Amino acid sequence: MPIGTGPPSTGTTWSRIPLGAGRGGSGATGVDLLRVGVTCDEGEHGTGFTYALTGGAEALHALLGETLPQLVLGTDTDEWPRTWERVWQRTHRLGRGIALPALSAVDIAVWDLRARRAGAPLFRFLGAHRDSVPVYGSGRSTHQMNVDELVAGQIGYIEEGYGAVKIRVGARPAEEDVERVAAVRCAIGDGTRLMVDCNERLDLPTVLWLGRRLDELGVYWMEEPLVSDDVAGHAQLAERTGVPIAVGEHLHGRFEFAGYLRSRAAAILQPDVPLTGGVTEWLRISAAAEVFGAVLAPHFLPELHVHLAAAVPNCAYIEHFPLIDDVLEESLAIGDGAATPPDRPGHGMRWDEGALDRLRVR
Repeated sequence: MPIGTGPPSTGTTWSRIPLGAGRGGSGATGVDLLRVGVTCDEGEHGTGFTYALTGGAEALHALLGETLPQLVLGTDTDEWPRTWERVWQRTHRLGRGIALPALSAVDIAVWDLRARRAGAPLFRFLGAHRDSVPVYGSGRSTHQMNVDELVAGQIGYIEEGYGAVKIRVGARPAEEDVERVAAVRCAIGDGTRLMVDCNERLDLPTVLWLGRRLDELGVYWMEEPLVSDDVAGHAQLAERTGVPIAVGEHLHGRFEFAGYLRSRAAAILQPDVPLTGGVTEWLRISAAAEVFGAVLAPHFLPELHVHLAAAVPNCAYIEHFPLIDDVLEESLAIGDGAATPPDRPGHGMRWDEGALDRLRVR
């Protein structure tokens, strides 16, 4: 069924959501959310989105408002892979960090539309491998917290049934970070998996030193210890430290992930479906990871990623992090440390239109 122009409400909306001080370690104080709608000639509608944390939303908005509609309108939703490739070929010279997030938004909307037309939840439309997915707690740790606050955040997750938590390191001296990680480990015990996220803040000598101490504390993975462009540095870490390496939130598309897989530089990949090329590309990354024995643990956005995680055999976790809760009518229900995809057609995300409008960039 061809993609039509639909009513005016199916265009791109741009909202800026404040994050406050308590959400993560990137230093971002807000997120620019760009939501798109796709309507087929029969009237069925799907929504997708992308986002920007550190600027660049203007470029995404321009692509979504002008360039991509010209390439997508009138194409057949049942032949979407062909359209995806044509759009990628026409835009990838702009840089993967701009072209793929924009394409991601449209791709998510098309998959939402196709699943809605089939009357199936997205994870079942893709081919469900399971009905629920483990979730790790990630939204209650910042560098500004003192040790007591940091420990309390993780204890809160455990009391709610989570079996794994992640805290931030890298902004403080490495010796102090070790003390903070040790305090959390002592408080949560050995029965809870503990991950750390370095947010690309460290250099190779520091990470080699830190990695040995994190290994002694039973840390399950060390996330983005170096800048994500340094594949060789991550490969050294993977070979010389006992803590598995996780990367992916700053990578775009299967080719960037392939470099890590070929170099054995990461055991956990964290593709973000609104940034890395949408559902289409996310599934390719999952298949490539499976060949190399790596697992996936997608970045942010559990409301959407729960469908992808349930549709593939090699996704270990999704991440609980309240990035866009302020513009959703409901967040993902989590019980006993696991989440179940909503049992309604499409991705099932319910948007708070009033909140999106209040936060709209005019």
